[in-house]
Order: sequence, then C-alpha cells, then structure tokens
Amino acid sequence: MSGILEMEMTFIKKLLGRNKPVERIRVCRQCGMPVAQHKEWCTIFKAEQAMQPASMEAGGAE
Repeated sequence: MSGILEMEMTFIKKLLGRNKPVERIRVCRQCGMPVAQHKEWCTIFKAEQAMQPASMEAGGAE
C-alpha cells in the first residue's frame, strides 16, 4: 500500500513542484536554429534583414 501512496506523492510533486515556468525558445521553421542564431542561407533571416532597414526608415520619417 505504501508503494501506491509513494507513487501518488511523486506524481503530485511533479505536477506542483515546478517553481519557475519553462523558458521557451523560438525555432526557425526553415533552418531549424533558434531565431537568434539563424543560418546565413535561411530565407526567413534574409527577409528579416531586408525588412529591418525599411522599418527604420518608416519609423524615422514619422
């Protein structure tokens, strides 16, 4: 009987024992790397780089 009680307590500790939430990392769908570490050949990375100067010009014009 104590084995079952011990398993239940372990399960409850696993559910409630986490003090801080798990940090999530965004991963690029094309190159498979974290977004902060895109590969140079990644099309998504190239598109972001092309859009970045355009967004700065639009922000500075206002």
